[in-house]
Amino acid sequence: MKIKNLRKNNLLLPDNRILTWWESGPKQGKPVLFCTGAGMSGLLGVEIDLLNKLNIRLITPTRPGLGDSTFDPQKSLKSCSKDIIFLLDHLRIKNFNVMGFSQGAVFAMALCIYCHVDKLLIVAGQDQFDYPNTQNRLTDDVVNMQRQAVESPDVLASWIKQNITAKWLMDFILKHSADVDLAIYQSIDFLPVYQECMVEAFKQGNNGYTQDLLITMQPWGFSPEDIKTPTTLWYGMKDMSTVHSPDFGDLLFQRIPNAERHLWPEEGGSLLWAKTEEILLELAN
Repeated sequence: MKIKNLRKNNLLLPDNRILTWWESGPKQGKPVLFCTGAGMSGLLGVEIDLLNKLNIRLITPTRPGLGDSTFDPQKSLKSCSKDIIFLLDHLRIKNFNVMGFSQGAVFAMALCIYCHVDKLLIVAGQDQFDYPNTQNRLTDDVVNMQRQAVESPDVLASWIKQNITAKWLMDFILKHSADVDLAIYQSIDFLPVYQECMVEAFKQGNNGYTQDLLITMQPWGFSPEDIKTPTTLWYGMKDMSTVHSPDFGDLLFQRIPNAERHLWPEEGGSLLWAKTEEILLELAN
């Protein structure tokens, strides 16, 4: 399994910040923008041999404050989308698909609001936690965290900054993973790259991660109903993560106007790496 992205690049943004992005696959392939999960840099991708086979150019940005991407004190879903738009303009890419994994699903949905996206894939994605019907299905600790993100964000941010490291986050993910996920996450091909990806993401500290967590739990500034992009939701029903969709995307499927959903009864949160070819085929067409 070759999942470490091959090419690392830096781009100077209009406000003099650096945006780091990684890519794999043919440079002339169909562009797919990959929004990574929580605490991840752009280093971790998907099976490179499949990208080559399906002629997909996977472009994986590192969000501001993570890895080598400059911290942005004004970071928001809209500002991150503007960074990506600038990157794609720089690359002279006009038509592209977007794939969002876990927390990255929120940033992927935002892109569909702020620019034109041909197709959106959400894989084991986070949901809109302040939506009442979704909130009713969340665990108590996630509900409390979401409310704190809105009502006392400075208190939550202070706790995160004092406690969460790359190791803490990795341990949390593994603790809340089903056996089917651990078989992938702890495999000899996957775990070292996953760990390297997180260590890189936290190299500036955890301010960027803290921002991302707050941003995705606070009001988004849009609703899933506003997304006009053709959307496919992919969920493994053995996913034990408390910070993914609590109903495997059921409410998101109902709320996004042009959506379809694929459920895999025997897969979990690692679905992106368990069923990579099936998922990428949706993006290659």
